Formats: sequence, structure tokens, C-alpha cells
Amino acid sequence: MKFKVLLVVVSLPAILIGCAGMDYAMKNYSGVKVETWISPTTKKTFRIFDKPTENRMMITLGFGDASAQGIGQGLTLGIADTRTPEGVYQDAAIEWLALRGRACTATSTFLVVEPQYEVRYACTSTKATAGIAADNGKIKPKS
Repeated sequence: MKFKVLLVVVSLPAILIGCAGMDYAMKNYSGVKVETWISPTTKKTFRIFDKPTENRMMITLGFGDASAQGIGQGLTLGIADTRTPEGVYQDAAIEWLALRGRACTATSTFLVVEPQYEVRYACTSTKATAGIAADNGKIKPKS
């Protein structure tokens, strides 16, 4: 009985943090067009949810890489840390922006919910985007 109570007490913060992260992702990135992209540098597949008008994006591993990471964690019963380091996500985000002609630097990176990170960035210049208007991260032609 004491073990069950201890298990609930220890698990509850992790469960609540996970719920908060999912809630944050849904509130801030629901409806944002996702782009699947392979980094030329790391050869990893990422899913990018960019919100250029807010200078932030959510970046996560592609489905295959995320699954492999989860399987690795499960096979080692959580003993081995198979998570992709935060810096890999940040570097990939800046690389993705640069390949689109946006000279940006990361201002902050934080875990939303494993393996999804938010990267906030500041840009010094962008390619000409004549005829395009941004609407909450979704790009659409001007009327």
C-alpha cells in the first residue's frame, strides 16, 4: 500500500508536466502548417512548426527518429538516456531558417514535451517576401 502511494506521489508531477506541455503545444501550434525536413548536416528528419510572425517554432524529430528514440529508451528500461540533445534541435532550427534565407540566432530553446522543443529566434534579415502575408505561422497569398 505504501509503495502505491509513493508511486503516485512520485509520478504525479511528471504526468502534470506532460499534460502542461501538450496543452502548450496545442494552444500555440494548433493549425500551424507542419513541414517535414531532412537536415543536410545531421541527416535527421525533423518536423517544423514555424510561426515567423512570432519569431518562434516548435521542432520535433520525424516519426521514425522519434519512434527509434522511444524504443531505445524502453529497451533499456529508461536506464540509458537515448534522447536527442536540446542543442541538436536548436542547431537544426537555425539551419532550417538559414536555408530559407533567414539570418537568425536562437534566443531560447526549451522542452515542450519530449521530443518537441520550442526555439525562439531573432532574425537580422530575410529574403524578399513580396506578395506574401503571414497569418499566425501560416503563409498565404495576399488578396
